[in-house]
Amino acid sequence: MKFLPLRSFIRCHFPCVTLILMFAASSTTAAEVLTLDKAEQFALLNEPGILGLDAKTQSMMHRSVAAGELMDPKLQIGLLNLPSDSFDFDQEPMTQLKVSYIQEFPSGNSREINREKAVNQSQQFQFQIEDRKRRLLTQVRLSYFEILYWERARETVEQNQQLVGQLSEFIQSRFSVGRTNQFELISVQQRLSKLDDQLTQIDQNISGERYTLSEWIGEERSQLPLSSVVPLLESGSWKNLDLEQINQVISQHPRVHEFNNQIEVSRKDLALIRESEKPGWNLNLSYAYRDDAPNGADRADFVSATVTWDLPLFTENRQQQQHQAQQYEVLSSQLQRDALLQKLRSDVFRLKTNLELLNRRDALYHETLVPQAEQRSQAALQTYQSGSGSFSDVMQAYLEALNIQLEQKRIQIDNLKSRAQLLYFIQAS
Repeated sequence: MKFLPLRSFIRCHFPCVTLILMFAASSTTAAEVLTLDKAEQFALLNEPGILGLDAKTQSMMHRSVAAGELMDPKLQIGLLNLPSDSFDFDQEPMTQLKVSYIQEFPSGNSREINREKAVNQSQQFQFQIEDRKRRLLTQVRLSYFEILYWERARETVEQNQQLVGQLSEFIQSRFSVGRTNQFELISVQQRLSKLDDQLTQIDQNISGERYTLSEWIGEERSQLPLSSVVPLLESGSWKNLDLEQINQVISQHPRVHEFNNQIEVSRKDLALIRESEKPGWNLNLSYAYRDDAPNGADRADFVSATVTWDLPLFTENRQQQQHQAQQYEVLSSQLQRDALLQKLRSDVFRLKTNLELLNRRDALYHETLVPQAEQRSQAALQTYQSGSGSFSDVMQAYLEALNIQLEQKRIQIDNLKSRAQLLYFIQAS
């Protein structure tokens, strides 16, 4: 006697299942789908955090121009030596109306250093923008892949539900003619109820992940069906990364650039402290007008020029202490950067190893576990059809096959999620 696998057995007795599956497939092809590329584009489009950092960049660029300019000059107007007995402007020869122009010049090269410091600070926001983009894309990819897993899991469970449902009808027909017992009928109905609950849990997970994705791309877009085509990070591009290549890649990470830039800002502060030890100065140009004498004699006006210098004599408890404190600031930033490099290097190796193990597990499931589970379920069904096996063995075999299929899909999605996380570290800026 020839025994049929469960799929073939059901199709022979219930051909409408094939038509239903074909109709469902044709109806979904016409629907608009959300590809990963589109989700990434939507997430980056007018993202408030990126726009805010860009505004800070523009702000610091304008500040850098202002930082390199001289301070505004001062205009001083005074009435000098006015006699208090008469308050006559022409009574005394020293009475003057004085107008002064005062310009301050900061010490050393402070203006240029302040300008360069502001430029460095504006670049800092650029590195933060790049890091935010990477983090944003990583979050979108992780949510996208998690939804994709639950969508695939739902398809797998629905297929199993359809098969078990049709098998339930077959058991009921056998039970009606006394060819099987009530235990088998209750068992298959209980299995259908568990599959219904499993689908409800899957829908709950899908809903939660789609709302998570909606934070980045909007609620309407997050409800679109996903595309199963996810070209992300060719499998061979990460396998041959050695220590030298990893060090080179992570040294270009925006967070590392941000620390390098912070070190430069600290060094600019150190240079400003050195420049403060040099004398600043200001220029005072004045013109003093005198009125004619009471007898009509002409009085000459006065022109004056004064230069004033700072005298940095007492620097031991101010500039020198500030200089030493700023040196520690530079050292602190350098050590924090080194700690970040160690963490990034560790994260890359962890993800690289994880990907290798996931690939190994995926190959094991594809080549061994999934085929064995299918063979076991077919063997259990054949044994049951021959009358020498139990229905519980059939259900147990197909339940284990379903779990193995779901586990394989989880491994495949975890592989994609690990690659998305790895991209955060090694993708080109």
